[in-house]
Amino acid sequence: MDYKGVRYRTGGTTKSGMDCSGLVYTTFKSFDINVPRTSGSLALQGKKVSKSKALPGDLIFFKTNGKRSINHVGIITEINGNEIKFIHASTSSGVIVSSTAERYYANTFAQINRLIE
Repeated sequence: MDYKGVRYRTGGTTKSGMDCSGLVYTTFKSFDINVPRTSGSLALQGKKVSKSKALPGDLIFFKTNGKRSINHVGIITEINGNEIKFIHASTSSGVIVSSTAERYYANTFAQINRLIE
């Protein structure tokens, strides 16, 4: 949440601008955990979990803009029943919290991965 409000910048990993995988990379690095730098590579890490087993800190992945492969990632922040809230870097709004209750994210959801047990 320290990065909420940071503007979007492709390839960015700092408070002057970051992209979705840069947010994940930088967040995990702050805890001395090395993870891959791209959303596609991150999707291959850890173990997949169902929406019903998701926990804060898990990574949530999407296939956006009509893509057939994963191209967007966020970090789950909160779970309220069937709704999952996650922080991510949006190209239009920068680092924000969104929800799977929003139609766009409900329609583009791909998977959830747990990197830390």
